[in-house]
Amino acid sequence: MIAMHRNRTRHSMEQQFVELIQEPSGEFENFHRMSLTDFNYLLSKVLPLISKQDTHLREAIPAKIRLAVTLRFLATGDSFKSLHYLFKISSQLISKIVVDVCKALNDVLKDEIKVDV
Repeated sequence: MIAMHRNRTRHSMEQQFVELIQEPSGEFENFHRMSLTDFNYLLSKVLPLISKQDTHLREAIPAKIRLAVTLRFLATGDSFKSLHYLFKISSQLISKIVVDVCKALNDVLKDEIKVDV
């Protein structure tokens, strides 16, 4: 395990998220490219589909962090390696999170969005 992952806890991820929300300069909107209201709306829709259970070996990545990682990827096109340093989540797990959350977003929003192929 990479050293930076060892000190990742649910609390540290939650704290980073709270700090971003509390920034008065609109950093949350800039970071996620959407309002906190829209973020919470999406989270409420996908929460049951993207939530994971803790195990005795590790704490699960919270659903709101899973959504935040995915939205950051979709908004910026950052590499999984870059997101790895930002969120302290392995690139391999980020690649799974992005696929799972995108599938969940597509499932819950399919009647609200139209995708032209």
